Amino acid sequence: MDVEAAVRSIAEALGDRALFIGGVAVEAYVAYRRTHDVDVIVRATDFHSLRDLLEGQGFLYRESPHLEMHIFKASERGEVDAYTDRVGDTRVTDLLLGRGRRLEYAGTSILVAGLEDLLALKLAAGREMDLADVAVLLWERGDEVDAELLESLVGGGRLRELAASIGELLPPEYGWEARQRLKEKFRQFGWMD
Repeated sequence: MDVEAAVRSIAEALGDRALFIGGVAVEAYVAYRRTHDVDVIVRATDFHSLRDLLEGQGFLYRESPHLEMHIFKASERGEVDAYTDRVGDTRVTDLLLGRGRRLEYAGTSILVAGLEDLLALKLAAGREMDLADVAVLLWERGDEVDAELLESLVGGGRLRELAASIGELLPPEYGWEARQRLKEKFRQFGWMD
């Protein structure tokens, strides 16, 4: 799929009414890996605009009631997952949308989840790739993190539970020393002894 084209068309059509999360948001913060799908949050009132846009580009709509997301697939173009009510256990609220940050993705200005919200979503997903994303985001952008906000979103106990394993998931190209310094950041945040 041409992820960049899908992101560009959604951003151009919906502007700040589309909040990108997942791999697209990670890439906007730190371009360390490529994603193969698009995850986006829109208010329920904007969902039909998104649906019309994607169906007009050949995407087929499939609702997924178990995951509370809307799935759009195109055989040669991949997948766009849209969330209107919740992402996992995280409710879509005006606060979540209001903390979005405008960043650049492949030459297009887009609205992405605030850093703390993106970290919280990745921690909640809990897959190894998500935790590796957390490690990279904290290594590269950790000085921008509001630790108190992140703790209020995730819980201090959960952060302490995951901190040691997250530090080990920093990709090998960052090196041993970077992993040790990341763990030191976690100690400063109070997530490790």
